Amino acid sequence: MGTRLLDATGLRLALPDQGRKPAFGRAPLLEILKGVELAVLPGETVGLVGESGSGKSMLARTLLRLYRPTAGRITFEGRDITNLEEAELRPLRARMQIIFQDSQSALNPRLSIGTALAEPFLSYGRATGSREALRLAAGLLERVGLAPQMAGRYPHQLSGGQRQRVGIARAIALNPALVVADEIVSGLDVSVQAQILELLRSLKAETGMALVLISHDLSVVRALCERVVVMQHGRVVETGRSQDVFERPDHPYTRKLLRAIPLPEVDPEWIDNVDIEEETP
Repeated sequence: MGTRLLDATGLRLALPDQGRKPAFGRAPLLEILKGVELAVLPGETVGLVGESGSGKSMLARTLLRLYRPTAGRITFEGRDITNLEEAELRPLRARMQIIFQDSQSALNPRLSIGTALAEPFLSYGRATGSREALRLAAGLLERVGLAPQMAGRYPHQLSGGQRQRVGIARAIALNPALVVADEIVSGLDVSVQAQILELLRSLKAETGMALVLISHDLSVVRALCERVVVMQHGRVVETGRSQDVFERPDHPYTRKLLRAIPLPEVDPEWIDNVDIEEETP
């Protein structure tokens, strides 16, 4: 597969199952990831699909080392990050970012949008002071299609689509090599979905970053992703080129997912065909 940006081998994750915790003692462990193998190439777009509970989001968070895996190995840009402590991981955080599904809870309600976007520049020494950081934050807002004046607003004053644009702006602030987008258009209107996905596609082309897109919507994955990874019960059951997986699925579970698409034929150009109207500020 060529030089790999991210590589996971034999990845396992087990977390305490609080629903089965006894009155006294520790909660039993629940195995979530079961020997996952996954690679992401530089600049590649990989779609991660599967039903709820299949382990997609947990895999994404483990790949970014928000969770420490129970077993297996993760390398990022050629470095083994499996068991790095947070102090060692911190310099790498600028190179790997995530956009969360819930844009409301992902943003601090007490911080203005400008302050939230200025924080990465200050934390990683990319700005000499608050004034420069706020200037860079205003530039980020313009890159994601928002007016610089929105820097003075707070998350509750923005629509869902606008908040998600802010989440994208924060993710790309430090020019990462890898961005994970976790169900970022679920709950949004179709026209707003198209705006957000087209923005993500254009930013990817502009920056050359790799993108891991987690989605229940297979039409989104088919439109944006070069490769698809199908998960079931914490395991990868199928992976391959997007066109191959959609046209000639090998695994019965993949065929089941494809049969669940409400449309008989998914238009791979649907994002371009949606009548897009800009959100009002």
